[in-house]
Amino acid sequence: MKIQFDDIENAFHFVSMEPMYGNQAILCKETGEIFYISEMGDSNELPDDIEDSKKYIEIPHKNELDLGKNLVMRFVIEFMPDDIYRIEYIFKKREHIPDSNHCSKKKGY
Repeated sequence: MKIQFDDIENAFHFVSMEPMYGNQAILCKETGEIFYISEMGDSNELPDDIEDSKKYIEIPHKNELDLGKNLVMRFVIEFMPDDIYRIEYIFKKREHIPDSNHCSKKKGY
């Protein structure tokens, strides 16, 4: 099966542009075809065997990938344990930075 990275990336963005379970994209491992399913009803016609996990794989939503602080901390613990306090400080510092709207409202801009 040949598939272009752009096709998978587009499917990933399609799935992730809505809240989880709003859109789905399912890749056929045999043909490389991607089937799109939308909560809005504008979906591709699906094959009868779409539930066959040996033949199809669902493109994940960005929230399913766990790409946040937990991933960073697991990496740091395994590969940079001496820097764990510095990395924790960076995350704590970022949590306390107000957004620009908050600052401009306080100052009356």
